[in-house]
Amino acid sequence: MQLEAWFDGELPVDAALPDLGWHLTDCPECFRHLETLSRLRVGVRRAGGAPVLPEAVPADRLSPLATTPSSRRHLPRALVAVPAVVVLLAAVVAGVDHVGINGRLSAEHTAGTSASSSTRGSSSAGSNATSGSSSTTGSTPARNGTSSSAALASGAPGASSKSALPNSPIGALRLAVIVPTQGAAAAEGAEVTDAVRQAVADADASGGVNGVPVQLTVVPAENGAAVAALAGTVTAVAGGFGNAPASSVPWLLPADPWVVGPNDVAAELTPAEAGARLGQDLLQRGDSGVVGVVMGSGPDTGLETGLAQEVPVVPVSAPTSGACLPALTALEAQGVQAVAVAGSPALAASCAAAFGSLAWAPPGGVLLPPSSAYGGVTSAGLVPGTAVYTVLGLPWPASSGPGAARFRSELPGVTSYRALVSFAAVEMAVQVARSTGSLQLDKLAAGSWQNDLYDFAGVANVGAQVVQQSAGGWISAP
Repeated sequence: MQLEAWFDGELPVDAALPDLGWHLTDCPECFRHLETLSRLRVGVRRAGGAPVLPEAVPADRLSPLATTPSSRRHLPRALVAVPAVVVLLAAVVAGVDHVGINGRLSAEHTAGTSASSSTRGSSSAGSNATSGSSSTTGSTPARNGTSSSAALASGAPGASSKSALPNSPIGALRLAVIVPTQGAAAAEGAEVTDAVRQAVADADASGGVNGVPVQLTVVPAENGAAVAALAGTVTAVAGGFGNAPASSVPWLLPADPWVVGPNDVAAELTPAEAGARLGQDLLQRGDSGVVGVVMGSGPDTGLETGLAQEVPVVPVSAPTSGACLPALTALEAQGVQAVAVAGSPALAASCAAAFGSLAWAPPGGVLLPPSSAYGGVTSAGLVPGTAVYTVLGLPWPASSGPGAARFRSELPGVTSYRALVSFAAVEMAVQVARSTGSLQLDKLAAGSWQNDLYDFAGVANVGAQVVQQSAGGWISAP
């Protein structure tokens, strides 16, 4: 559609998209389509008995140094807006992943962003990763240390100034996803990529946004420069994990349980919010006794804070090495009703093995932060029959809900929860943009957004549920 309008003289390149000329000089596919347009124009004119103009799209006139609005012939729109042309040009626009229309990033977009791009880190299998590298311990990837819901609700300084997402000059919804393409997390990164591409294809098949196809950029998490350069070039990042864009870039439903910032719409509750929800669930199940808490380090220690708001707790610190056995031994001696692990996925896995060594199954079960589900922590090693609980913002891919079933039908064989979260992130971005005419955080915060995968009141995930581990992953707790 861009090429059609430019070819017709209705969209001066200098007014609409300064980089279009540069794109055309490097894109043989676009040249072929422009040649097709020229031939179609000649054919239409011949069929209508009009004089045949010379072939009017020589290569030298497509150079941005030689092309000006006055150097192009202006033709009636009816001569080029024929169905065959529309089909060809839609394929050009929708057929590739890109930033804007030509994939180039100007120098002003990278200046001053590379230093901040790692301040909002992301995790791979429950581990923190910055610039594409992974570690085995979690650390806080907070952006400015505040949650988006808290900043908007409290009128925090700067919240309103960052509420407007960048608008595309051609009215398109420009999304990016960041995924690892190397190392142990590459396989999950590929599933996330497949999921977001499917969600974009679904959106385009139903009309795109404002009649324009959704643009998608897939950025390798290992490419720090490309991640930093997203600032100012995309409307938002949707899902994904492995690295983080600059804090100025809005991030919808990060597939990472620890991301927090004023421009983020988190998929998961914070550890403190999850702890409060787990405490409420204990009370609803009639387990009102003391909860022992194995205290680790990092952002997941907030689980203890939330639990303490609802139920009595006894915290016991785990050794620096992460070994859980001494802490569990102390808690078993105190006869606690349930045990929570307020620490990284590595600590949770250590505790699972320690429960087996002690042959101890707390009657109220084991309570874990959301990061444990992302980190692949299972009940292996626990005494058989021990119930394990956490809180997740969206349904697990293998669960029985309609959203999970739809996800499986569209992406057979994809089992990654991060992929499902990223799929939902694209759907939310499209829903908001279609409903409000744009994608702006203040409009998102003022509305309600639901489908069979997510349920948000503004930026607050009201659909988060306590889930219990099962053989197929995590299912709604009874």
